[in-house]
Amino acid sequence: MNDRRTHFAWVIILSSFLACIGLIVIVPIGLNATIQGATRSLEITVQANQGTVGVRQSDGEPVAIFAGDPPQSLIPTGSILTNAADTALLLAKAPNSEELIARIQVYGNTSINVLEANTPRFSSSSADNQLLLSLDSGRVQLTLPQNEGRPVDVGMRTPQGSIKIQEPGQYSISATNSEAQIAVMQGRAEVIQEEENLVIETDSRVVIPSDSSPIGPLGTERNLIKNGDFKGEFDEWVLLAPNIELEDQSEVDVLFEPSTDEPVIQFKRVGIGHADAGMRQIINQDVTDFESLQLVVSMLIREQSLGVCGEQGSECPLIVRIEYDDINGVSQTWQQGFYSLGEISPSTPDICVACPPPLNEHQSVPFQQLAFYESDNLIERLDLIGILPRKVKSVTLIASGHTFETKIVDIALVARE
Repeated sequence: MNDRRTHFAWVIILSSFLACIGLIVIVPIGLNATIQGATRSLEITVQANQGTVGVRQSDGEPVAIFAGDPPQSLIPTGSILTNAADTALLLAKAPNSEELIARIQVYGNTSINVLEANTPRFSSSSADNQLLLSLDSGRVQLTLPQNEGRPVDVGMRTPQGSIKIQEPGQYSISATNSEAQIAVMQGRAEVIQEEENLVIETDSRVVIPSDSSPIGPLGTERNLIKNGDFKGEFDEWVLLAPNIELEDQSEVDVLFEPSTDEPVIQFKRVGIGHADAGMRQIINQDVTDFESLQLVVSMLIREQSLGVCGEQGSECPLIVRIEYDDINGVSQTWQQGFYSLGEISPSTPDICVACPPPLNEHQSVPFQQLAFYESDNLIERLDLIGILPRKVKSVTLIASGHTFETKIVDIALVARE
């Protein structure tokens, strides 16, 4: 009888011991799994950059956003649709923070879906931010800023395969019925198609056909402008002497504005009468055999006192000027002006009337909102009017007017040979 009681006591003791050990091990593991796995939504907003953009919430009816409208939140996911003349800007930020996680430029004739956008709920979690997108058709440019915050894993599904991106940089992704492409201007990406994986890095691209394996790495577009994202402050740029019409008036402040995500260059002036300032970069690149050349610039116009670009069309809050030699060795200039306020009229023309041709119409961008612009293929466009470029000599950023404040986020002169 005593032996049975002793045996039973030992069973209880051992069971209690094992239960205690189990609690000591299992509870922390379970708690850690909860901390690591618990998430909340990133803050996703979409704004119309040009034209009218269609937005459909995951649980709602489609709505239209017009250029200049306040950004629309996606709660937590949704779809964006653009027509041929429309562009949109998609921003992902950390909750209750200004920290930029990703910036996505959505071009015309594009259908893109935000499938997942999560960040760990607890700061002690070691998990990355997660952003999962689906590009049904069209083209986007993805920018992942270099910051000190939590890394982000971006997945992009296309009809032909998937793309995984984990490094800061700039990526251009397009999709049609027959193929998808990814070009890495800076960074590193992995292309996944069924059982095949292909890694590509800076200055390379991959074509993903619908009926065959990925093709690449191939040559890709390259940015002829150095330090176009201003991470090196004014490196590679030369500041031009400001021009002030009235002696007793203020000059233009040209400032580097650091940021935890994307640094910017700011042109700011409060005054009466004309003033301008600029910064120039020498390019000296032969483009004789290039297939395409496109200007891409992201900007924010925060203040503008003159309507459009002034009476002569020459006082824009931002002007991008490209100086080049044509195939006959003649010096030529191509420039594009940007503004946010004012209406086109005889007193505020839509072009710079005193500038040499080609006279490009000034581009309107939303006031006090981040905006981007991409030019047509300048090789084709300038060839049509008989001034085909042979060598690009320089690129200049100019801010002008009376009172203005302009921020430049990045600029690229994208060339494909």
